[in-house]
Amino acid sequence: MTSDNTVPDSIEQLDAMDDETLCRLDWKSLTCFNGRLLELHAEGRLGNEFLAKLPRRPILCIDQIDLIDDNTIEAAFTFPKNADAWAFSTDESLEMLFQDQLDQLVGFWGCRKADGIGRALSSGSCKLHESLDYSPGKTFRYVLEKRKWMENKVAGSGGTAVFNGRILNENGDVVLDTKNVIVGILNPADIQALREEHGGKAGVAAPDGTAQGLSIPIYDTSTIAIEEAVEGADNHLTRVQATQKISPSLWPLKYHFKGDPVVPGNFGTHGMIALLKAVASSNFGLQSPVFTSMVTKKFSGMIFEDPKQIRFELLDVTQSEEGSVVAGEANLYLETSSGDRMIADPIYTFKKMTVASA
Repeated sequence: MTSDNTVPDSIEQLDAMDDETLCRLDWKSLTCFNGRLLELHAEGRLGNEFLAKLPRRPILCIDQIDLIDDNTIEAAFTFPKNADAWAFSTDESLEMLFQDQLDQLVGFWGCRKADGIGRALSSGSCKLHESLDYSPGKTFRYVLEKRKWMENKVAGSGGTAVFNGRILNENGDVVLDTKNVIVGILNPADIQALREEHGGKAGVAAPDGTAQGLSIPIYDTSTIAIEEAVEGADNHLTRVQATQKISPSLWPLKYHFKGDPVVPGNFGTHGMIALLKAVASSNFGLQSPVFTSMVTKKFSGMIFEDPKQIRFELLDVTQSEEGSVVAGEANLYLETSSGDRMIADPIYTFKKMTVASA
């Protein structure tokens, strides 16, 4: 076994260590991480109890980080060889779950640079090049390259990390890429103030048992409301809306993050894409629509656990000559359970979200 005075530099060395030894490591100086070390980070056992944590599994879909240095992150995830061990529904479209792993890795990198709590802020273009293959035993690789790190001028007040990210299949082909993934490292006291202001006081139950057959929560189908464009404007919807209830029992809150539960931003993105797929099918005739791209996303608020609702809004939905359906803009609002706005402006904003026939 590697001694406490030697910094392990291989997954094999880490695999040979027990939890007690792993917890004594200086995780900020390591250049690689095995799966157990990532899980200990998610549990806050690496000296990060009150600071940033990775999400717990199954939201965490990273088995190991092969390389992390000042400029690069390389990591991997393999679907369980036993299909029954995969926590999510096999019918689920999970591009945004894996997009979320890119955000998590950038936040993990940033929290090695500055103490705080990481929150995804925005990203540039996101493009799906081919459908994700969730077959048992298949492996994805995450590759991220730093564009910049901006440490806040006030000492000890965090910073902002910007990376480009790609997800590769086993052949090395890019299946999804995202430009300018931006994650801020925020002061824990500021996060706590936001929790108290915007509904993070109810608390969330700890995970119990093995998660199986999970679906990412989306809007209530009975709440969909569609405003068509003026008469004579074919293939154009001015506004599409739907709402989703939020409560402490919502399953993602149990896993994301320990002691700081919040609905993953990319789960909200998933819900928005699901709404666009629904109207693409019902109003534009697309068969089995799939996500293809978006130009930008911006997160300016968080969804905490107290009872409330979120409102999805698609604006200027049109169909291209090629048949793709595009929402010129998409917004997510935070509301009380009765529908009153908790914050006037949307907390998530997307531009040119696009779906196409499979």
